[in-house]
Amino acid sequence: MRPPIGRFGATVFQNMIPEFAITDWLILVTAVFAVAFFYSSVGHGGATGYLATLALLGVAPASARVAVLIVNVLVASVAWYRFWRAGHSDGKILGCFACASVPCAWLGSMIHLSPQAYQLILGGVLSVAGLVLLIRARGQTDDVPLRKYVWPAALGVGGFLGLLAGLTGIGGGVFLSPVLYLFRWVKPKTTGGIAAGFIVLNSLAGLAGTGMEKIMHAGPLLWLTVPAVMGALLGTHLGAQRWSSSTFSRVLAGVLIFAGVKLLIEAT
Repeated sequence: MRPPIGRFGATVFQNMIPEFAITDWLILVTAVFAVAFFYSSVGHGGATGYLATLALLGVAPASARVAVLIVNVLVASVAWYRFWRAGHSDGKILGCFACASVPCAWLGSMIHLSPQAYQLILGGVLSVAGLVLLIRARGQTDDVPLRKYVWPAALGVGGFLGLLAGLTGIGGGVFLSPVLYLFRWVKPKTTGGIAAGFIVLNSLAGLAGTGMEKIMHAGPLLWLTVPAVMGALLGTHLGAQRWSSSTFSRVLAGVLIFAGVKLLIEAT
């Protein structure tokens, strides 16, 4: 006799996830699609959103971390390509950040620390950054005066953010975007292209640090790539080509607030 969906899920996923009812599967697919849509529209991969969704359904972050990184790479790759094709990218600034962030992300992925204090501090910072950006979103246009980037500062920031990305198992785009807005080194939408490339490179470095054995065990959760990539294809089309800079800023603010609140909830 064919096993029920819940029992089948528990067997195939080898205790990585609890037994899911049909409604749980529908919620998960819808949530992953929505997270990929909104995150990719601002050049992000959505790792924090996927981890939050899986945690709400009873999946331990440790079990989902590697699979989420792989999904992150695919979604951010779509975003990177779409933003680059639309002219919203800057390889020189991205390269400067990545030179320091990639080795630090690899190093951070092999370090296991208690994340509670980090989550409280970072969650608060992201939430405040999102609220400030939301208030200022109306004034965000392509005519915002830019400043010339300083490569030593970019290297230092890149290394620090790469280490945080490796420690937390995400690509680090939620860290980089507020920094780019603060420094005003690029136009609003260009932050999306740079953040997407930053996420792809750091996520790959994080995967390299986790080891092949953990990557092989992540296989059962990789079906999440299907709704995620579908959401990314639609989200990046709107974010890179259709949305105005003010709309882009509002969506990015919402993503930052969501990620910040998620971190604060996890820390309590």
